[in-house]
Amino acid sequence: MSKQAKLAVRRAAPSKSPQQAGVRTSLIQRQITRPVRADVNLGPKLRSERTARGLSIQQVADAAGVTKSFLSKLETDQVSASVATLLRICDAMGVRPGTLFDPPSTNLVRNGEARPISLGGEGMVEYLISGDSNDHLMALMSVIQPGGGSGKEPYALTSAADIVHIKQGRLDVTIEGETFDMRAGDTRTFQPSKPHAWRNPSTSDVTVALWVIVPPP
Repeated sequence: MSKQAKLAVRRAAPSKSPQQAGVRTSLIQRQITRPVRADVNLGPKLRSERTARGLSIQQVADAAGVTKSFLSKLETDQVSASVATLLRICDAMGVRPGTLFDPPSTNLVRNGEARPISLGGEGMVEYLISGDSNDHLMALMSVIQPGGGSGKEPYALTSAADIVHIKQGRLDVTIEGETFDMRAGDTRTFQPSKPHAWRNPSTSDVTVALWVIVPPP
């Protein structure tokens, strides 16, 4: 293994925090095998970042706490991951997840021109709506199907602030164990470094949520 690869793996090594205890016993619950959107191509982007750093699938899988088989399928867009799992994989490779996707090449993003992306999760589609030259923030629109969301496992970001505005429907946002029932017109600002998760609690209605993350993850 090259010196660069060894350093990358050392930086990505998972901590021994209580939240990560028992990671091996809950892999199946955290890995999601839902249909993958063909217009995002997340898998090839992850594979390109991994190979560029000289890291093997096994090295990244071990550092991220997932199986080699799951990561291999993720890189070929056969499965998708929860937000928390995708963040760990990016961290294991030393990659900022926000850099995996190019923003729209304009600061005026008209209806239908938003860039489809995937930062993990289930039962939803997301779009990058912040335009070019916006390195200081990331704005997203999430269209979340009934029961969809970030996944069961809470996650945290190194960003300073996260703002979520509910444009349509409902969203249960759980921050450090406290759940906020958000409805159309509601806005919540919080520190994304705190463990959080979110889900559309409806059994029939789609939720549309707008997010502003400062700075981009």
